[in-house]
Amino acid sequence: MSCHNHGVEQAQHPDSPDEVGLYAELATRLKEAHARVRKLDIPDGAKVALVRRLLVVTDAAKHDLADAARRLTKLMEELDEDAAGAADTAEICNPLRHKGDSSVR
Repeated sequence: MSCHNHGVEQAQHPDSPDEVGLYAELATRLKEAHARVRKLDIPDGAKVALVRRLLVVTDAAKHDLADAARRLTKLMEELDEDAAGAADTAEICNPLRHKGDSSVR
């Protein structure tokens, strides 16, 4: 161990070309996810929560690439579902109504 890292474990480097490709693919997907979140027309608090989830995915990639990819896929699926749900006029007109309440106020 050299003096400059003071006992801090350095990130492991990918071992194979396939692993390098997986890291590159995940990095591209994360970049696209961050761009998508930035474009969302949602309250700042919700946007901050999504960015934090993306940062968790980024951190997970340092330790478990497959887990990070699963987390990112799940997050993107949730964004897709939310986008599809936003097409519902009742949700847009009354975003605070409770689930199961079919009346539009």
